Amino acid sequence: MPIQNSNLDDAGDVELMYPGDRFPVTAGPLLIASGWRGGQWVAYVAGGDDFTVEASDGTAAAGFLFFQAENYTPNQPGSFGSNGAGAVGSPENWISHQFRAGTGGYNVATMISGGTRAYFKVFETIALAGGARAGGAITYVLNEVAKISENGLFCNDSDVQLALAGIVDPIVVGIVSAVPSVDNGWRLGVDLKY
Repeated sequence: MPIQNSNLDDAGDVELMYPGDRFPVTAGPLLIASGWRGGQWVAYVAGGDDFTVEASDGTAAAGFLFFQAENYTPNQPGSFGSNGAGAVGSPENWISHQFRAGTGGYNVATMISGGTRAYFKVFETIALAGGARAGGAITYVLNEVAKISENGLFCNDSDVQLALAGIVDPIVVGIVSAVPSVDNGWRLGVDLKY
């Protein structure tokens, strides 16, 4: 479960309401290079280690990463760091959520693959139009199905639009149980049925 935080800006990307099925996975080289946010859906790939995952492209998915990657550098997101420029990466640096280093076993991440209800900070907010994310703001509705986008995030795009983005057989992973609102910190609630 997430650690105690004083405000939602410092909270984890995913807040579980029910434990869910958890598995250790190895972050692949692309994930390590780019970092990831909690709620990123992943798929198994061939790699140097068993159970290696990379970001899902919507055509295959094993589960989502629970904790976001951390970026242990002197320059932190925002105005922190020696040069004040900040660093690209998770807002959760320095609190031991998930190492991003790719050596010594630190690239082991926690994947949730089913049976949970959770709030997500990161999900698609722009709808597909002609296969590109240029269709305007997405509105989520209670009880509608939640699918995996071409970016490996929750979406509610039509099967036709997802096919135009390269996802011929969209993966339905649950239903929307809470719509983003001021009351829940603009997070998407999903009951995962995957």
